[in-house]
Amino acid sequence: ACWTCKSTDVPRVMNERGVAEFYKDKWDHLGDQVVNPIGCQDCHDNKTMNLRITRPALVEAFQRRGKDIKQATHQEMRSLVCAQCHVEYYFKGKEEKYLTFPWDKGFRAEDMEAYYDSVQHVDFVNTLSRAPILKAQHPDYEIYKTGVHAERGVSCADCHMP
Repeated sequence: ACWTCKSTDVPRVMNERGVAEFYKDKWDHLGDQVVNPIGCQDCHDNKTMNLRITRPALVEAFQRRGKDIKQATHQEMRSLVCAQCHVEYYFKGKEEKYLTFPWDKGFRAEDMEAYYDSVQHVDFVNTLSRAPILKAQHPDYEIYKTGVHAERGVSCADCHMP
C-alpha cells in the first residue's frame, strides 16, 4: 500500500493484480514492477490531458459519503487530483491493509477522530502510558477543504500549479 502514491506504474499494477491484492503485498515484492516516479499521467489522461482520478481510495471515500466523484466540476478536479495522495489515510485491517480515507463523518479533525473511534482504529499504543495514538499522515486536502480557500472556490492548483 505504501507504493500507492509513489509511481505512475501503480494504476497498471492495481489493474493487473486487483486493488486489494496490491494493498496487501509487500513493498519489496513490487519493486521490480514499480519503477517510474509520479508523473503527468497520475492526474491527466495521456490522450486528452483531461484531469482524472487514478487512485481508488479517493473514489471509494466519495462513494461512502454518497457522492459520485465523476460529477465533480473541472475546478473541483483541480483539487481532487491532489487529494488522491495529499490526505489523511490509514490501512484498514491487520492482514488486508486496505488504504482508506477516514472521511465518512466529514473532513474536520474531530470528524476524522470520531470516524477512527467508531471503527476502533489505533495506529499504535504508547509503551509507557498505554495511551492509544493516531498518527496524522498529511491531511493537506482536509485542511484545504475546511478552510477559506475551498470556501471561496480556490483550488489547490490555482496556487501550486499556476
